[in-house]
Amino acid sequence: MPRTVIENASIFDGQDITGPRTIIIDGSQISHDSTAAKEDTVVDGTGCTLMPGLIDCHVHVDSPSQLASFAGHGITTVCDMACFPMEKYEKLRSADGPTTWLGAGLPAFAQESTHGKLLKFAGVGMDQAVHSPEDAVRFVADRVQDDVNYIKIIADLPGIEQECLDKIQEEARGQGKMTVAHTAQYAAFSRGLHAGFDILTHLPTDKPLDKPMVDQMLSQGTVAVPTLTMSENMTSSWTMRLIRGKMEFQHALDSVAAMHLAGVPILAGTDANNTPILAVPAGTSLHHELELLVKAGLSPIEALRAATSSAAKHFHLNDRGMIRPGLRADLLLVEGNPAEDIIATQKIQRVWSAGKEVCLATENASCIVM
Repeated sequence: MPRTVIENASIFDGQDITGPRTIIIDGSQISHDSTAAKEDTVVDGTGCTLMPGLIDCHVHVDSPSQLASFAGHGITTVCDMACFPMEKYEKLRSADGPTTWLGAGLPAFAQESTHGKLLKFAGVGMDQAVHSPEDAVRFVADRVQDDVNYIKIIADLPGIEQECLDKIQEEARGQGKMTVAHTAQYAAFSRGLHAGFDILTHLPTDKPLDKPMVDQMLSQGTVAVPTLTMSENMTSSWTMRLIRGKMEFQHALDSVAAMHLAGVPILAGTDANNTPILAVPAGTSLHHELELLVKAGLSPIEALRAATSSAAKHFHLNDRGMIRPGLRADLLLVEGNPAEDIIATQKIQRVWSAGKEVCLATENASCIVM
């Protein structure tokens, strides 16, 4: 079977830039071989950088057809942070790419919370709300039954009581499930830290993180998915300012800088969605997120790791995120050197998902921001 041979490209392997050298795609994997055969398809990567397919660690996908839009922008894996009803979850779970979809199913919520009201409007039964430790146990058991990749929790106030947040983490850990908490307020971030959730997604825009909180993240091994693109959207929206009061995007940037300086793991995620008020486009937004991470103080190569090897590590995706023989051939070829100028990730030349070349698609549909 003919293979695809990528020659003369510099290589960002998920950690560092090397090369130029030859990488061969053999079936769905990166080959151990580096010598082209006569029948192989050759791609000349002169002046380009080959890198692992990108991972967006916070999205909302409405239908399998949207996955092509992510893939066409070099995003070969997405982590969905709220998916319901079950019929939609099952369709996305069984979708045949081109982008790999991971999901949390229904997030944990309180009935009278902002998200609870949104979920009720979307048709979710309020018997699913978490208002007691017993509800917390039931919620985790239900998500385990659904075979979710991780447990999602809304920690914002008004919302789930702290003892229930703590119980969700205890139960999830006992079931071997990673937890991801929505923490878009300073108080919510503190509550998420107290519960010991594995990943905190979003950053406060009402107040920057202080040193004790950042130190606690480091000591607990907490991982951050800042979603700066969404913070930028929210703080520039007059509608959201009327709903939530004063918000400052700089608080989120300052928090990323503080976490980065302390050594807290930071992953790239966008909150990509198509809601009318806070839409974040699938695909292009992750490239903007990388720009914002660099603006906040990460080096370009650190930002690249946040969307490749670090993302794969913390979401336990051992078959991707690096360019190594035997791993999935999720690959992105871009013009230029993104380790010097992060804008280069937007100059996409070719994309492969599990060894198959993919092209751009732009279909989108509606979904709820979580």
